[in-house]
Amino acid sequence: MFVAGWTYQAISGSHIPYERWLFPHQMTQYAMANGPPYSVTVAIIAVLATATAISTRTDRAAGQTVIALASLTLGVAILGACIVYLGIFHVNPDGKVALLSAPASLQAMFISAALLLWRGRVGWFQLLRVEATSGRRLRTVLPIVILLPALTALAEITTEESGLLPPAIIDLVAAASNILIMSGLVFWSIARISAEHDALIEVTHAMDAAPIALTSPTGEIEHWSRGCEDLYGWTAVEAIGRRKYELLRTVDAQTRIPLRRGDDVQDSDREVVEHHRDGTPVHVVERVRRVEEMGRSPVYAHSMTNISARVAADLALQETEANLQLALASHQIGSFEWDVPSGRIIFSAGAEQRLGLRHGEIGEHAQWIDCVDPEDFAGMQRSIVLATEVQAERVSYQYRFYPPAGGMRSIEGSARFLYDEAGKFVRGLGVIIDVTDRVEREQALRVQEELFRSALATVPSAMIILDDQGLIKAFSASSEQMFGYTAEEVIGSHVKLLTPSAIRAKPDDFIPRYLATRKKRLAEGPRLLSAERRDGRLVPVELWLGESDGGKSHFFTAFCIDLSERYAAEERLSDMRAELLHVSRLSAMSEMATGLAHELNQPLAATVYFLGAADLVLADPTNSARGQAFVKMASEQALRAGAIIRRMREFITKAEVDTGAVEIVRVIDDAVALSFVGGAQSDIRLRYEFDPRATTVLADAIQIQQVLANLLRNAIEELRACAPDGREITIRTAQIDGDMIECSVSDTGPGLDPDVLAGLYKPFVSTKGEKGMGVGLSISRRIIEAHRGTFHAGNNPAGGAIFRFTLPKMDKATGETA
Repeated sequence: MFVAGWTYQAISGSHIPYERWLFPHQMTQYAMANGPPYSVTVAIIAVLATATAISTRTDRAAGQTVIALASLTLGVAILGACIVYLGIFHVNPDGKVALLSAPASLQAMFISAALLLWRGRVGWFQLLRVEATSGRRLRTVLPIVILLPALTALAEITTEESGLLPPAIIDLVAAASNILIMSGLVFWSIARISAEHDALIEVTHAMDAAPIALTSPTGEIEHWSRGCEDLYGWTAVEAIGRRKYELLRTVDAQTRIPLRRGDDVQDSDREVVEHHRDGTPVHVVERVRRVEEMGRSPVYAHSMTNISARVAADLALQETEANLQLALASHQIGSFEWDVPSGRIIFSAGAEQRLGLRHGEIGEHAQWIDCVDPEDFAGMQRSIVLATEVQAERVSYQYRFYPPAGGMRSIEGSARFLYDEAGKFVRGLGVIIDVTDRVEREQALRVQEELFRSALATVPSAMIILDDQGLIKAFSASSEQMFGYTAEEVIGSHVKLLTPSAIRAKPDDFIPRYLATRKKRLAEGPRLLSAERRDGRLVPVELWLGESDGGKSHFFTAFCIDLSERYAAEERLSDMRAELLHVSRLSAMSEMATGLAHELNQPLAATVYFLGAADLVLADPTNSARGQAFVKMASEQALRAGAIIRRMREFITKAEVDTGAVEIVRVIDDAVALSFVGGAQSDIRLRYEFDPRATTVLADAIQIQQVLANLLRNAIEELRACAPDGREITIRTAQIDGDMIECSVSDTGPGLDPDVLAGLYKPFVSTKGEKGMGVGLSISRRIIEAHRGTFHAGNNPAGGAIFRFTLPKMDKATGETA
């Protein structure tokens, strides 16, 4: 702004009185109405204009020139401003001045300060920006150094003008003050320079231990540190003056191309391979930077970091990885590499196959995380954090992996962790194995073990597991209840503990004999044995044995069923069945009582008649032969009545079951005679169809008579509702399947109702409606099934009902079943 104002005045010839605005009191000393002349001001402005023009250049020398001119101008301007303000000079009558005017001083001060701020990084202003304690101290001392001399001069002038002290004392005090200020400044400067020199020496020694070299812009070595001597084997005397890349035969580590002349005089960061004096390659990371200092020619600083050990480790690792990949491929193991900073993960072909991935399907760590079971990943993450905290080299893991294509893989493996110089985890190398089949087998085995334990606790039969020595290995809860021992008491004991005491002393050769012969007869059927409880009571048991081959050892599983209650129940059931059969026969006889009386009346009346006739005839001796004939006929009628009574008595008598060879035709005849006793069914036609091959069966004759009599009586009852000319019963026998004889009873009645047929064999379901008890057919079926036969009921297609039952055929000559 001031420069613009001065330029305007110089061109137009006019005057702007801003000096009188700023310094009205001081300007009263001027005789000129328009202010002081600007001869000195022109010189100052010319100097500043020159500095401004130079400052547009960016090189360091121009910056130093600007700082020098600006500093000189600033000092002159401050001095002139103080003199003008204090009125030290006096204006000549002709208006000529010897020093600066106030506007010129202000212009010079502002422009100089602006230039110093602009190019301060290359001048003394940079000292004000020093960090930490020394910088703060410098920023405090520098203003004091600048202001104290001015304040001393101001105090001296003020005291002299006021006349308070003699000039000699004032000069003495001013000199003493200046001496003290200069002494303090010199002391502080020397102390600071000494401290900085000591620090510089320490830094120099430390830097000298590092491999650092300085080269000229043309590539010649100017400085060769002791670290370089140790690293390369060349002394400083031998290295200085030679080109670094030629001396060390430097090649690029990536391209293996030798570095040419000129590559060593440009900023770079690269990995290179250089050579020791003895020819040994040295792998280093080289950093090259251009360094410029005021008053010196630029140099290039080369800082080398020896990475030979790391490169050797990498080479060894690569060789190990190659061998590992070969081993992994032969053992079907996958491998992977995880670059932690970038998140890239590389799977080998074998690893992708075991993970169920397509080639290149997953390349990022985040993608892999999405396929891992969250719970398993959380556990792996905790393991990784713990391992990296202590910089562990290896970590093992197991997780479930869900590939994008579907399914689940169980994976396990281990990884090696690599860390950088700062101890940060940067790389992971690992192997993986697909253990899905093994995990499934283990899980199935655990399930089987749980099922086995559950079976031991809940199986109703006593379950005992033995080894090939006969020692008890497992004892179920039901076994504890059956034998009275706890599992802890018997496990490890011999199974003879559970056998009757009378046979414990006998040698047990069953298991050794079985293992020697290997005859698979354990599961052919149950064995009925006796066992002894803890209290000494013998119990009948049904024993089932099974075998499991464990390779080196065998195990036998024994299931024991206590038959005590079954035998008691069967005995009670047998008594009830016999009683029920007896009641059934009595019921049948009650229904046939009328017919029985009529049947007996005939032979008894005939006997009385024949005996009366014989009595009359024998009165005449000549008729003795005729009388004897009447007596014989009376005897026959009496025998007939006796046979009827005998047959009825045998039918209703509660006798033991007598199974043997029975002629089926004779049994049928007796059943018909019982059913048609009394002749009340004379209006029903009987038709027989006997197979000549079906003659003899293995049965109890009385029980089969009961079955036939029950079927015939049911047929008679149904036929009474039919017209007399349509009443017919057919009895057939036939041989079926070679070893069975079938007997059937069919009628021409209305047949069986479908509802009755569905529950025909249930107790109290009768074909006679409310007239019947509903036990006849149920008993008949049980009788036939007890004879190892079958019993069926149905309707004939032509009408009427038909009942069929089978009995075992028996060879009459040999007495054996077919």
